[in-house]
Amino acid sequence: MNIVSVWINGVEYNLKGNEKEEYLHRVASYVDKKLKNIMDNNSKLSTSSAAILTAVNAVDDMLKFQDSNQQLLNKLSLIEENEKKHINNIEDLKSRILELENLVQELQEKSQLKEYQEILKNKEIILSSVEKEKDELKGSCKKYLEENNNLKLKCKEYRFELQSSKYKVLDLQHKLIETEVKLAKEKKINNPLVK
Repeated sequence: MNIVSVWINGVEYNLKGNEKEEYLHRVASYVDKKLKNIMDNNSKLSTSSAAILTAVNAVDDMLKFQDSNQQLLNKLSLIEENEKKHINNIEDLKSRILELENLVQELQEKSQLKEYQEILKNKEIILSSVEKEKDELKGSCKKYLEENNNLKLKCKEYRFELQSSKYKVLDLQHKLIETEVKLAKEKKINNPLVK
């Protein structure tokens, strides 16, 4: 506990309190100023009457400060409630923003998926066209292979016929030569001039 000597209206008093010395000096200075102000304004007042008026004025100031303080506390309480509401609103908005961001990402993925599906559809159309063309080419190739095989068979037959014809021609050439030889012999025999 602190004990401080102070002067109020020219009289020394010892103040005791748990507060710091500076605070006790401020209290005494406040009371001294108020008391001097009242006595300066009304010099006929006794010290005790001036002290009572000082106490009334101090209590008035204190009550006004308490009312003002209470109003400020009420305002602070309202501000804190509003702050809580705003914090809750902010949290709700953050949550909503997160939901919207997820939705946007989902929509972007769906949009990309649509693009990929369209690309895939176009590729499938091209693939289908290529498959048809391939089937047509297979059919053409099969047809040409069959024609080629038929032509090979015909070619083989023609070669065989050609070979047979060559043998026939050779045989006919031999017969012709023999016939010419016979003819020459016959001419020789039958021609009187040759004899």
